[in-house]
Amino acid sequence: MAELCLVPAEGEAFPLTRDRMVVGRDASADLVVRDKSVSRRHATLERGAEGYVVVDEKSANGTWVDGKRVSKAKLAPGQHVRFGAVSFEVKPAAPPRLSAAPTRGAGRPAPAAPPAPEETAPPMSPAKAAELLGVLPGTPAHEVKRRYHKIYNDYQVRLTNAPTPSLKRLYQRNLQEVQAAAELLSPGVVREG
Repeated sequence: MAELCLVPAEGEAFPLTRDRMVVGRDASADLVVRDKSVSRRHATLERGAEGYVVVDEKSANGTWVDGKRVSKAKLAPGQHVRFGAVSFEVKPAAPPRLSAAPTRGAGRPAPAAPPAPEETAPPMSPAKAAELLGVLPGTPAHEVKRRYHKIYNDYQVRLTNAPTPSLKRLYQRNLQEVQAAAELLSPGVVREG
């Protein structure tokens, strides 16, 4: 059975690596989709004997595969799946890259090229920070702190249990975004622990 990933219009691909994954707006979802059209627990991705299926969890705005609203549908490369208003393309997961670098000397590979520098993200707005934390703009600092610690603890559990390095990196980036959002809305909250 070929492994799959969901590729958004912008951002990184989400590999389907576990037998059951939740898609939704809630910070506890495996694939967090921060869009108001997406329900907190919008859909489930399940691996079966014949591959992955997407199951709508009675979401308000529906789950769609290739333009048709579905309650359950098999996923295959080339399809487009939409949760509310957010679309993903279903693609085969990339196999691990094998180094094609020529060898030199006594069978030692040539040094790998340095990694490409990462693009710097634009500064976060207070509205975006509030959306990341699931609070309203102007929420009191104690509530921001409470919400931040709940999300932080959830991501720590995910990092500990991440089955792949790419998923671990994704959770680390998400955690950094949440930390930046909390600091923007309530300076010092991250340092307070």
